[in-house]
Amino acid sequence: MGYIKEEIVKNNIKLSKAPINLDKYDMYYIKFQMKTGNKKIVRTFCEKGTFPDFKSEELKKLQRNYGKNIIFDFFVKRLIGESGLMNKEGRDDYIYLGGELCKNGYIANRHMIQLNGKTGQQNFDNNLFRLKIQVQAKENIFQHNLNSNTKDKDSKGKTYVIGDIHGMYGSYMDIMKKMTKKDHLIILGDVIDRGTGGIQIIQDIMKRKQNKQSNPEITFMLGNHEMQFLETIVTMIKRRLHKEDLITIMNRKNTRAQAGYYSLYNDANSKREQERWKKEFDKYDVDYQKLITDKGLTKSELDNIDIWLNSNRGNTTIFDYLKGGRVSGVQEQKEIFKFLYNSYVVLPQNINGKDYLFVHAMPPKDSKMIINMKQTRKGYKLADLTAEQYEFMLQERENSTYEQAKKYGFTTICGHTPELGTIVRDDNKGFIRIDSGCGHKQKNSKLALFCVDDGSVEYYDEKETTHKPQEL
Repeated sequence: MGYIKEEIVKNNIKLSKAPINLDKYDMYYIKFQMKTGNKKIVRTFCEKGTFPDFKSEELKKLQRNYGKNIIFDFFVKRLIGESGLMNKEGRDDYIYLGGELCKNGYIANRHMIQLNGKTGQQNFDNNLFRLKIQVQAKENIFQHNLNSNTKDKDSKGKTYVIGDIHGMYGSYMDIMKKMTKKDHLIILGDVIDRGTGGIQIIQDIMKRKQNKQSNPEITFMLGNHEMQFLETIVTMIKRRLHKEDLITIMNRKNTRAQAGYYSLYNDANSKREQERWKKEFDKYDVDYQKLITDKGLTKSELDNIDIWLNSNRGNTTIFDYLKGGRVSGVQEQKEIFKFLYNSYVVLPQNINGKDYLFVHAMPPKDSKMIINMKQTRKGYKLADLTAEQYEFMLQERENSTYEQAKKYGFTTICGHTPELGTIVRDDNKGFIRIDSGCGHKQKNSKLALFCVDDGSVEYYDEKETTHKPQEL
């Protein structure tokens, strides 16, 4: 693969000796800035000890004899251009430049015969496979140590955001493996439902928040699915409902849907199926009507439970919560309820001098709330808000309140509205939506991890697999 001079930004070529010890060669990195914006690193090799240190008296003497550009001429001009080694040999990395510069002047003859009767180029090529393995291994170790030292020096850590995990415990755990105890992770709600690991995710978050010494700082915020979960629990307590009552509500809806489906067809088999499902519906409808008459359930309460259990697939969440399999008993049920109820709905944060509003779906309609958050730097929890206020922020879509928040200097970071496999940024309206479809079980469903500090985003595969609780 040849190199053409015109592709390179001529004043942005950097040369450095690699901090890697090899048996027979000294290695040098040459970093080219391309006009396309890409960067290219070429590894070049000289016989060990044949090129002097860049700041040595020996090199200064060579520069006096051969000119100040000797380093550039030796390492760069030998590589690029029509007569350069990259064009001549079709190589774009791991290039042998020769040796004996110190001893014999500026010759660097790659074709000199060495002690084994082969040229320097032949010996280099014969050992190239083993050499690449050595270099890659040493570079990996060096980079690991560099990253570790950088993390140790960076006492601040970074601020990350995820949203809409929807029960994908495996995806959540992949994110947590990346976090360090210096980082801050903001979770924008909707960790439950759709998948099977929602309660397990909440349990893990609660444990990590209790064990702050070895875990990142975690800020958990409510989504509309957690809101529906809390509303269902409140209704169950108020109306003295049991798990069997929820099953009745679910089955009535499902049997009615099945009967409706077969009513669309006129063949004999469809009519038989329609009749069968109608009988099933009538059976569950009797118990359903008793819930209204005996326990005083209103149509609104029934509709809310029905939508959450069926349309939003909250059935796994509530049964994990009630059964006692995942949740150990009444005391833990109370702790989970209290944790969710005391979580934020909307939260302002100043990160690296920029103001952000974190919310599941939408900034508040009331501009006074936004002004108050700007002044006090305090957010709002569920108990601070009316039902109308928190339902808007947790459920509304495609509303201009993004721009209202922007008017007061906030960029909104939210989830709720899925875009499969990607996030959406709109600088004009002032929002970053990071729900990339995790839990929707589509081809491109991903969990997005957004770094507020540098604006980068990483995507994690959708993994529903549950695991044993991690030792924290």
